[in-house]
Amino acid sequence: MSSVLNVEHLSVSYAGARRIHRAVDDISLEIGQGQALGLVGESGSGKSSVALAVLRYLPKHARVEAAQLAFENREIRDLSTNELRRLRGDRIAAVYQHPGSALNPSMTIGGQITETILRHRPMHHDDALSRAAQLLGRVRVANPERVLRLYPHELSGGMQQRANIAIAIALDPSLLVMDEPTTALDASVQSEIIAILDDLRREHRTSILLISHDINLIRRSCDRVSVMQAGSIVETGAAGEVFDNPRHAYTKALVAAIPTLNRTKRDGRLAEDASPIDLASDAPAEERQDNALPASQREIAVSCRGIKQSFGGQPVLHGIDLDIASGETFGLIGESGSGKSTLARIVTGLQPPTAGTVELFGKTVAPLVERRQASERRDVQMVFQSPDRTLNPRQRISRILGRPLRRLAGLPRRAVPQRVGDLLASVRLARSTAEQKPGTLSGGQRQRTAIARAFAGLPRLVVLDEPTSALDVSVQATVLNLLNDLQKKEDTAYLFISHDLRVVRYMADRIGVLYRGRLVETGSSDQIFAGPNHPYTQMLLEASSNDGQATTMAEAQAAIEAGPGGCAFAGRCLLADAGCHAAEPAAREVEAGHFIACWKSAG
Repeated sequence: MSSVLNVEHLSVSYAGARRIHRAVDDISLEIGQGQALGLVGESGSGKSSVALAVLRYLPKHARVEAAQLAFENREIRDLSTNELRRLRGDRIAAVYQHPGSALNPSMTIGGQITETILRHRPMHHDDALSRAAQLLGRVRVANPERVLRLYPHELSGGMQQRANIAIAIALDPSLLVMDEPTTALDASVQSEIIAILDDLRREHRTSILLISHDINLIRRSCDRVSVMQAGSIVETGAAGEVFDNPRHAYTKALVAAIPTLNRTKRDGRLAEDASPIDLASDAPAEERQDNALPASQREIAVSCRGIKQSFGGQPVLHGIDLDIASGETFGLIGESGSGKSTLARIVTGLQPPTAGTVELFGKTVAPLVERRQASERRDVQMVFQSPDRTLNPRQRISRILGRPLRRLAGLPRRAVPQRVGDLLASVRLARSTAEQKPGTLSGGQRQRTAIARAFAGLPRLVVLDEPTSALDVSVQATVLNLLNDLQKKEDTAYLFISHDLRVVRYMADRIGVLYRGRLVETGSSDQIFAGPNHPYTQMLLEASSNDGQATTMAEAQAAIEAGPGGCAFAGRCLLADAGCHAAEPAAREVEAGHFIACWKSAG
């Protein structure tokens, strides 16, 4: 098999003000035609530096050393600026982590795809536009002619990433470099992306360098994998063999830290590099007892009744009824745009509902947080999906954490520094982080800081919106263990929103499945994962399994939507009949505590 990318003894160093940081240390890798190589490791392991070296995108203060850095037997370092410009987008293309940031907000999707085509190929604009529609079809976009006319902000995250992939494959490149392409995407969309990569390799012999900390994504997408730690490759081999029978201690630790679809918090703590400092007690976690009362007999932390929300006349939530007991974790799953984050913002008072009420600990509260009492604001805290938008870039971490400690927890000023250090240590950040500003931290470190801030005031209800989406698996394990420790001691209730069904399975006592603003299924974690299920839930579960296939997803994307008054999922459901399109089903109890809103599943 001919080699598309050949990297031998690559080292990358960055010159700082006081020292030189070696990010990549003497690594070698090779990708053949049509092969997919996964590069897995935690933040700071050097994965992205390898990608930037291959693409020649490293900053000026970076120093590259290599015996060979060759693409299709051409030394990349010898190419001129013009030769590089012709190579990128034509023979080598890249897809990055944040799809919205990679697209020009002032141009339509069609304009951005055709721009790439016309830059490298002599072609009439109409022909390029036709080619753009074909490319959107290749990445499984329904009604591509319509999507060509849309702007990036009019697309969901998954659709934006598909548009990015369409741009990347516009000229059938030999090598596709993908850096964390599915980090923020739902399970069903991830499954779609995996299927798209399989199509590219099978039909166009495209080689892929896939960089991710998501081991399950690498396992499902790649032939081979290289595991990086601190700039070095510590283990290489067939993806299935490396993850099923890891030999290096670091690889073993990564695999052990991953939740599975059949593991819950009742099965014990997740493996991690270092146990978190317990903020509430010095007693080990194993000695604490869970709340002895069943959820039905505990105090209700939050009760939502008839919650509706519309934006611009477009309904987003349709009469949501939801109860979460003290000490309970309620997992909320569903695709992008289903209304998960909107419901979270309504519970926390950041956004008033169009209709309906929110009760906190038996008392109806004001729709907006500004009108709630100080104790009500202290009792409810939130961890957002993107910490970049919630941490003041001008303030040091000590001030960011110190303010809620004083104002919410009532801690004396002299006791704040010690407690700030404890908070940082609990989320595996050095105590010296207190003197830094958010801009000097990695994405994962900023997310951990946001989690520490949420728990500073010892809240009784915490709304967690994708709290671990940016975290490495071992740090994720630490944070999940920490959340469980705090819950056992303080009886904290969690509304836990995540697209990672493995994390939800591990954390949640009960689960709600949200589809287009409707709770189509609720039940205990065991009931949801054992079935019977709503067809949409079944689709999500299949997409999250190691051998999940995306064929049903593709058919569903192409299906027509249900008409007014019918089941919202009928247009995507393979079981739907005329009755499903005619009337919306009510939730029915199929077993104690397990409700499904489906004409077929509910009988």
